[in-house]
Amino acid sequence: MLLDIEDERGLLTDEAVALLQRCADAAQKTEGVDVPLCAFIRIVSDEEIREINREQRDKDAATDVLSFPTVNYPAGRTAKDCERLLRREFDPEMDACLIGDIVISMDHAMAQAEEYGHSAQRELGYLLTHGLFHLMGYDHIREEDKRIMRPMEERSLASIGLTREE
Repeated sequence: MLLDIEDERGLLTDEAVALLQRCADAAQKTEGVDVPLCAFIRIVSDEEIREINREQRDKDAATDVLSFPTVNYPAGRTAKDCERLLRREFDPEMDACLIGDIVISMDHAMAQAEEYGHSAQRELGYLLTHGLFHLMGYDHIREEDKRIMRPMEERSLASIGLTREE
């Protein structure tokens, strides 16, 4: 998967960028999508994500990750089921199908890593993976949806050795 990463504050190390790429490739493989995909990733502070959350979702609070999909999947279907929809998002300049934007708060990632007792790398990888599965049509609002999405995230992360037991 092609990632277009915007990190204006220079919060990501080269190692973190490489990790994000591994996570993205694993998520696409776990979903079983063969067409080339692309996502725009923006790394921000809590202040910036709060502003985006307020403007885009009318929620005046910082959060860890926001996802803005470009593909409108039919109910109960995800990227693996919708190659035709994905191909409608093909960008010849990127040579890939754009599936959406993800905004990650580095402040939240660091705080949650400490709270959950794992590395910042694991948390950053999880947040990207979580966002990517949203862009591929998954959700976790309803419990039955969460029972589908969470195992996909964990399977994807485990495939690259980024497990909760880190």
